[in-house]
Amino acid sequence: MYGHDAHAGNTGEMLLALLRAERAECARVPSLLAWDAVAALALRHGVAQLLHRRLQAGPMLGALPPPLADRLEEERRAIALDNLRNYGEFGRVAHALRAAGIPLVALKGIHLAELVYRDISMRPMSDIDILVRQADLERAVVTLQRIGYGSEANIASAAAAMVGTKCNIGLAHRKREIWLELHWALDEPRTGSTDPLPEIWCSALSASLGDAETLVMSPEFLLLHVCAHLACNHNFAFSLRALCDIAEIVHVHPTIDWEAVVIHGCRHHWTRGVAAALRLARDHLGVPVPEHVLAALGSNTLDPGLLADAIAQLLAATELPEGLVTAPNLIALSGSKRLREKAAMMWRRLFVPRAELALLYGVPRDSPRLPLYYAIRLRDLAQRYAAAAWALNAGDPALAEVAARHVRLQRWITGGPAHD
Repeated sequence: MYGHDAHAGNTGEMLLALLRAERAECARVPSLLAWDAVAALALRHGVAQLLHRRLQAGPMLGALPPPLADRLEEERRAIALDNLRNYGEFGRVAHALRAAGIPLVALKGIHLAELVYRDISMRPMSDIDILVRQADLERAVVTLQRIGYGSEANIASAAAAMVGTKCNIGLAHRKREIWLELHWALDEPRTGSTDPLPEIWCSALSASLGDAETLVMSPEFLLLHVCAHLACNHNFAFSLRALCDIAEIVHVHPTIDWEAVVIHGCRHHWTRGVAAALRLARDHLGVPVPEHVLAALGSNTLDPGLLADAIAQLLAATELPEGLVTAPNLIALSGSKRLREKAAMMWRRLFVPRAELALLYGVPRDSPRLPLYYAIRLRDLAQRYAAAAWALNAGDPALAEVAARHVRLQRWITGGPAHD
């Protein structure tokens, strides 16, 4: 039975306090913490290694039961080993694209671990994210296929056909357990928004990651991307790691151009999401976001109830049944009370564009057999999400609230009213 009860909420508050605490404050944290629950929550949220580092800075590490202290240290070592592999693979990707004359920007974890956390054991990553220009997309896909990514079928034209509807494609390595997200945009096309890509490419900085030379986002766009990814893309159904990313970015870039953050946040219609993410980071992790920046982004007008929903959703996200964490559309489908909205969402989820279907199943876009794969997709979706869908609709009040909260946050972040 899923549940995010008062005890779980208290555990989340304790974890946030420990992640926030300065050396002098650690001693004031109660010594009789529910260490098992705190450590388990930290592991689920991908912040156990940060908790370990924080505890090392004060007297609390010695208060940890030895098995838990060992478990946190083991997690740091495991992340370091995984990331050594990730940086080695990123080097192969970057060298191959560079040899083909294709510039790339390293995104998210591959940028954050080395250049922001400055310790690759501090920031786990489940995949490697890179950004290429739209004009280079087909050549990038072909180049990546040559080094083992994606199917061996001709999928480059199918990828290019998705530019108007999607922002990335996922490519699994055919021999290694590596998942690569190839982006040509930061999020899916939206009406009325200004494309940030020209400014992102113009402001990108040269950097060394592992043994590869690459480009990375400016600190301002990095912060905006992390905030928008958390709030606008995931509606806070994510993990506390995103708030920690925000804290580390601001900490390592004390001279960040806050005026540029405000200008670009407003220009690209990220205002409400960025304001909410920064406000949560300030309120729960003590991130020193200037008050005038929050005011310029509209933080003072944010609904307190929705902010409470947002932090509750963050704490609850990792407790969702398997299959729901990566299925925000399914959560939204269950939480919505509008039948037309549900029907449209189900239709879009099943009948994806032909180009996307071709990529999903490694079939040439012009194959006469491609329409048959819609039936296969229906079967695959049923197998993958049947248990999660049942859990959402089986009458669990806590899970129903997560779904309803997700819809409220989604409508709120996109600028509409939270309630019907």
